[in-house]
Amino acid sequence: MGKRVMTVRGPIPSDELGVTLMHEHFCFGYPGWYADDSLAPYDRQAIEAECLRVLKGLKEAGIRTVVDATPLDVGGRDPFLLKSLSEKSGLNIIAVTGIYTECGGAPGYYKWQAEMGGRNIEEDLCELYTRELTVGIGKSGVRAGLLKVATSDPVITEYEKTAARAAVRVSKDLGVSITTHVEGPSAGPAQQDLFLELGADPKGIMIGHQNNSDDMAYHQSQLRKAGFYLGFDRTASIPMEPPGSEDNIISLIKQGYADRIILSHDSITVWLGRPWKRPASWADWTPLYLHTKLIPRMKAAGVTDEADQDHLRGQSAEVLRKGVKGRVVSFIALCRVRV
Repeated sequence: MGKRVMTVRGPIPSDELGVTLMHEHFCFGYPGWYADDSLAPYDRQAIEAECLRVLKGLKEAGIRTVVDATPLDVGGRDPFLLKSLSEKSGLNIIAVTGIYTECGGAPGYYKWQAEMGGRNIEEDLCELYTRELTVGIGKSGVRAGLLKVATSDPVITEYEKTAARAAVRVSKDLGVSITTHVEGPSAGPAQQDLFLELGADPKGIMIGHQNNSDDMAYHQSQLRKAGFYLGFDRTASIPMEPPGSEDNIISLIKQGYADRIILSHDSITVWLGRPWKRPASWADWTPLYLHTKLIPRMKAAGVTDEADQDHLRGQSAEVLRKGVKGRVVSFIALCRVRV
């Protein structure tokens, strides 16, 4: 039997991944959004309708797989919603397990458990991550297929290091790959150093949000560390993306780093809580920007692919497929561009 990938509907052969977006969010809310539940309650039916509209466009563009990178301690990671979206759209969806940054997540619970209850945060997270990867999220039966590590920038906090230790332990035990969130434009190398110190396999790790920086030296310093993949996964994410970051993608591909670069958007289809109007400048921040804007620009700059959209195909999943001690393997599907 060939390598298989865990989706919200169960395992599939890795060669069925197809064109893959590695970092998107169908639904998201920062901790505290639920304080407005009396005025803006969670409406799964309405959220599903909007997400299905977006998924229809992705399917028409040839995309077959989407990773929903929403961590477990914020709002929006609804396994029942993800499974229903996958069933109704026909697209593969992969959920993640892992907690968010200390500043943006919900550390109060775990810190209180440790300080007042004498619990060990690292051990508790190991237990939780393992259950969500092997049994399911809550009572849904939907299993996560990827680990997420999120850190502050420029300094990784002790709380975040604890979460990273737990993720690496589970990654080693189950053979599951890791995707990361970097809060700012400089902590990518620090994440790499931490993973190496913990004995993680860099070939199973994507250092995310490279678009936070347009400093070419920042990207090149990380590429000099063998094995790691760089996620330019905030493409068209206008609030976070410096103007030169897309130029750097094109330049790095021409420098020969095509097989180390992953492309996605970090788009959010539905924000939880009270409605608000997105700025007009955010109009391109959708999960179709790569296909409608960036890929044409890349081709105009001399970047070509062997076949239409081949640079996003899940064929590259074999790079990070790992054995899982008899269980289903996880993955990171590279968005590979050829020159």
